[in-house]
Amino acid sequence: MRKRLFPLLVSLLITVGIKAQNSDQEIDLISSILKSEIKVFFAQNMTLSTHEAEKFWTLYDAYEESLKPLSNQRINMMKAVISADKDISEEALDKKIIELSKIQKARQNLRLKYYKRIKKELGIPIASQFYQIDGYIYTNIAASLSQSMPIIVPGK
Repeated sequence: MRKRLFPLLVSLLITVGIKAQNSDQEIDLISSILKSEIKVFFAQNMTLSTHEAEKFWTLYDAYEESLKPLSNQRINMMKAVISADKDISEEALDKKIIELSKIQKARQNLRLKYYKRIKKELGIPIASQFYQIDGYIYTNIAASLSQSMPIIVPGK
């Protein structure tokens, strides 16, 4: 990537994580800041003409809107696991892991869907840039969140 993810993005995730005591307002604020930073990162790393940019950002905004429910599901699932901490049963933990896997698959399917839409509208090079940059961002966010989460050991 020509530009690295803003240090603010990663430090926000590591510092705050998805702690159970964070209010929904705090999480919404962090989410809003992250979305802005992500959009700036895309803008810095995409090579678009003025005409291409107009089409791309329309598609990107639709993609971001489609991601909202998946992001909210993931945050809520992580908050539930963290708040339960050691009180979570093995069965409940198993359900959460399966739920997380389904969310990750749905996100990957959505990313591929928008890759195809962007490819149809703007061509393979721009669609490939979108796919690569989105993957890079998601991987970094997932890694930051994983670093900030405690290891869960279900109660016995």
